[in-house]
Amino acid sequence: MVDVREDILARLVEVLATIPNIRSVYRNNVNVDETQLPSAVVLDGDEETNDAQNRPSNVPMIAQMTPDVIIIHQDPNVGAELDAFRRDLIKLVLADTELNNIVAKSSPRGNGAIRYLGCQVGNCAWLRTLHGGLKAQFMFKYTLRPEQL
Repeated sequence: MVDVREDILARLVEVLATIPNIRSVYRNNVNVDETQLPSAVVLDGDEETNDAQNRPSNVPMIAQMTPDVIIIHQDPNVGAELDAFRRDLIKLVLADTELNNIVAKSSPRGNGAIRYLGCQVGNCAWLRTLHGGLKAQFMFKYTLRPEQL
């Protein structure tokens, strides 16, 4: 069984754990205690395919996944710190050898890719409390092979 989506998401959590000064990293956990901040959360996000008409349903297809990465900090006035988290996040994700290998191995024709799509930085309400927050989005393009799932 090979689930490229799961491999990417699991590795993304590992990469986020290497961001300096991040205390905790979670996947799809929105119940983060204030004592665990600053924290990073990976939300699985969407997956779309290039589903062409008139093709067999079990042939490989190109998929694009756009997980969200949320970094939450306990102080609502942390502009410089959130920018530092953003810089580290972008560098670590785009330069991670294992993430790049997962995408490249799934797409032998060279159509695999990792792209940074952007982020929103500001104050966010998290568990009824106002915190500084950053939400970044990446796009992972890979080959989805139904027969390997």
